[in-house]
Amino acid sequence: MAVKSKVTHEVREADAASLFTVVNGLDADGESWKEAADVFSFTSGGIGFHMPRSCAVGTLISLMLQLPPHLRSYDHDEEFYHVWGLVQNCHLTSNDELSGYQIGVAFIGKTPPPSYGANPLQNYRICGMNEDGLWKVTESSTRFVQRKDLRYWKKIDVYLALIDSRRESIGGERTVTENVSKNGAAAKTSLVFNIGDRVKLISEEYDFSGLAVVCNMQQLKDGSSRVHMEFVENSFPVERLKK
Repeated sequence: MAVKSKVTHEVREADAASLFTVVNGLDADGESWKEAADVFSFTSGGIGFHMPRSCAVGTLISLMLQLPPHLRSYDHDEEFYHVWGLVQNCHLTSNDELSGYQIGVAFIGKTPPPSYGANPLQNYRICGMNEDGLWKVTESSTRFVQRKDLRYWKKIDVYLALIDSRRESIGGERTVTENVSKNGAAAKTSLVFNIGDRVKLISEEYDFSGLAVVCNMQQLKDGSSRVHMEFVENSFPVERLKK
């Protein structure tokens, strides 16, 4: 099952080379902007793209792209897929071929939450998954602060399962965490995940099972990847790590 999952994701990575998206958002002063961005990764749950402009983590943006119909939750017959997303990460990149920002976004649906109309600069966080397989968000009382939770550099045996919109496993493997915090974890994996993917992390040792969203991926020299995940329903029992 894990092999099938890996092949599927590799095809998506290849297809992403010819995909772009039009991004609409607001700056810190509430001024609207629009940018065309090159996509490097996409799934039914989210997208990763390169763009000259940065996006604040925790803010909502709207995207228009020609996402393959089988990865859409609606508008399957439309040429373009209009979807709102929550910015999960934004990193400055600079090399000989590319400069700007690498941005990861989790899809939340065809329309923004009602509170967005009252305050378009409102910050949000993921709090679960809707019945249609898209991410559910709730208002955040504070702006995102990078690594606000204490990280424990501890190796924990876990099982990572890639899940679909019905929360059914479509592949997985046993691996070891590199670090873990109350709200997230990082682990090395041979599976190919994409930003926005839905992952179930299970630790028998700490009696933990939690749904997570893939926020970032890093390719390693040995061919494996480092996956960064944010828990969206349950918090990891870090207090037990201190015992």
